Amino acid sequence: MRARCPHCAAQIELDDSRNAGRRMAQVRCWMCAQSSLVDLTPPDQNSSTIEFNPILDAERQFGASRVERSDESRAAGLDLPDHKSIQISVIQGMSRGVECDMTVPLVTIGRLRGGADIEVDDPKVSRLHCAIEVKNDSVLLRDLRSTNGTYIGEKRVLAARLNECAEFRIGETKIRVAVAAH
Repeated sequence: MRARCPHCAAQIELDDSRNAGRRMAQVRCWMCAQSSLVDLTPPDQNSSTIEFNPILDAERQFGASRVERSDESRAAGLDLPDHKSIQISVIQGMSRGVECDMTVPLVTIGRLRGGADIEVDDPKVSRLHCAIEVKNDSVLLRDLRSTNGTYIGEKRVLAARLNECAEFRIGETKIRVAVAAH
């Protein structure tokens, strides 16, 4: 079963065997490192993904009522645009020439054999160094609490919106993200 983080919308795999028979579980997001309480009973029994709400603790403790999400906030989830293609290319470093077309709205980048979606051969890159996500037709770059940082130009960034052809650096590796209309 999967859950969607209410802070950054990343999908989190839940260990079904560990949570068997439990109604609630505390989960820490791998992407933004925020902790939230999860109601393990999905509202839609046909869905394998549950969305959890960070205010469940307040509801239980103080009897606060849950505020329903508007249609606008529901549309703010991760999604690839139909009319654009996004390509990620390593343009400098030991993994130069590696290219990947985004086929999912969230892609992680990290060190070789570290478990990221795109792996680069660079000892200065963290196992899960950064992520590129598409949200409401915007391409966002997020540092995943890496040791050596993520840089656009000479500026270290935690999160940034990327333009149609942007470059950033992790370790000694330079990466280009290009968005093209079909």
